Amino acid sequence: MVTRVGSSEKEENMSTSTKFRPVVLMLVVVLMPASAGTFAAESCVQPDNGSGTVTLPPVGCEYITPDEPFKIIDGLPVGTTIEMVGILKDFVCCDGPSSCSTCSLSLSAGECETSGGTLSGDGHCFEAILELHVTGTGDLAGYNRMLFVSVFGEMHTGPRNPGDPVQSFANRIYNLSGEMFGDPDFCVFRIRGGSSFGYGPDNNGQTVLTELPSGDFAVDSFFDITYQIDFDGCPGSPIDGLSGTTTETTRMEMGFAQCQPKPDGSACDPTACLGIGQKCQPVHINYDPNTGETIVLDCACGEPNDCHIDLAGFAPANSCLLPDNGTGTVTLPPIGCEYVTPSEPFKIIDGLPVGTTIEMDGILRDFVCCDGPASCSLCSLSLSAAECETAGGTLGGHGDCFESTLELHVTGTGDLEGLVRTLWVPVFGEMHTGPRNPGDPVQTFANRIYRLSGEIFGDPDFCVFRIRGGSYFDYGPDNDGQTILTRLPTGDFAVDSFFDITYQIDFEGCPGSQLDGLSGTTTETTQMETGKPMPACEGDCPPGMICDTVLTAICADRTIDIRCLVRQLSADLNRDGIVDLVDFAVVASQWLTPGP
Repeated sequence: MVTRVGSSEKEENMSTSTKFRPVVLMLVVVLMPASAGTFAAESCVQPDNGSGTVTLPPVGCEYITPDEPFKIIDGLPVGTTIEMVGILKDFVCCDGPSSCSTCSLSLSAGECETSGGTLSGDGHCFEAILELHVTGTGDLAGYNRMLFVSVFGEMHTGPRNPGDPVQSFANRIYNLSGEMFGDPDFCVFRIRGGSSFGYGPDNNGQTVLTELPSGDFAVDSFFDITYQIDFDGCPGSPIDGLSGTTTETTRMEMGFAQCQPKPDGSACDPTACLGIGQKCQPVHINYDPNTGETIVLDCACGEPNDCHIDLAGFAPANSCLLPDNGTGTVTLPPIGCEYVTPSEPFKIIDGLPVGTTIEMDGILRDFVCCDGPASCSLCSLSLSAAECETAGGTLGGHGDCFESTLELHVTGTGDLEGLVRTLWVPVFGEMHTGPRNPGDPVQTFANRIYRLSGEIFGDPDFCVFRIRGGSYFDYGPDNDGQTILTRLPTGDFAVDSFFDITYQIDFEGCPGSQLDGLSGTTTETTQMETGKPMPACEGDCPPGMICDTVLTAICADRTIDIRCLVRQLSADLNRDGIVDLVDFAVVASQWLTPGP
């Protein structure tokens, strides 16, 4: 589903030469980002403590378990686990022996760290909260809740060089321990980890401090921890009668790459998301319909099938699909597809006031093949009845004659600003193509627009509107292009095709219209192409919601911002004054719509 929503900020910056504006869709809806309810590693910034480095632990920041949750396995039925995604947060530094009685270091009042520890650098003692997002599996499937465990922590860090712009040093989780009391499910819940308990060798990590232009430091840190969880279920709870002791290892980290676009915008960083099996996927992109290029603007963590933009499955050459005609190739013109003018519109210049133009984004569509001389009397080829193409033409391959509609989205500039409308011009077309090799999985060949001509009658603005183009008229040399046919696993072919066309438009304005008294003949060149769709959002949503593809802006450079939203419509969507949602296939071919 595609919805168009205007962007006031970007529209204000659009020049008067911008040809089209997005339809503003007025909806009474509930909108939420596609990433609602998911987490990713957050950045961590700490101030210089006055000595060219920072004081640890990083108060105000959080460690998370991005890949492997804490687990309870022992004491549960076979195939059943309790998995707990963890957030270590709300650090409070120990400021003396009474604050953290289990601290192995001698911290003076007001100190958060001191020299010492097992890594010949500093030691850090703190109190914190271990927030656990609990999910049951197997016999406990459907069990979901959150636990908040008050913990003591002690970390040791290696030597660093205060004042250096980048300070990288080892760290070790020496002690992390805590328990809960009075919980309705866990009559006993006790966690202990770190090298002081001797559970395992994996309690080390690394911290990197990077000085920012502000003088603060970005903190990137992780540690592995081997932990032991003892539990005993409470009577009447889902874990009634269960108890055990599990020893496992996980990793906690902070400040590493967030779920965000890569610097070049080509994709999302393959970062770890907080949640088992979650992926960092695009939910907001900028798309250039002229080139097919996409730039990722925003990403979100979620399940692989959550609402997102599938760039991996986006193939610009696959929007125009034609069946094999039985000879290992396709019959042209591509019936059911459309050629558009993605970058340079058709124009009327001659006969208008200085600084004024009429610009017309074009869609060549609704192809009907000529099936004999009476159908397309202008065709230079001998087509038998029911034939759409035949051997011949000026490129040594085939020729194709057809009737179609040239849909023109008209916008006036200069003295004609405010002229906005759509014209539908019945046209005759003849295209010649070069030799190809039927049966090849990829068939690339030249094409030439030999003739494209048509006119309209009875229009209230244009008493004369006639367009002619192609090499037949010898208006200019630019009437050639290329077609690529790519066989898909289905056996169909993806058609990626373009042609340049030098055209001439004769016009004469009608009395009483905005064009009254104006007339002229303009000769220009543009390019038309087929085979480049817009990317779309796809994925699962909660009941009653849809994964919506929203055009948030059509920018002055004619690129499009596309965002995924999980949306719930109001019951009264189609009353007067509310624009109906537009089917994606239509929007993909008519990506610009005349503004009011």
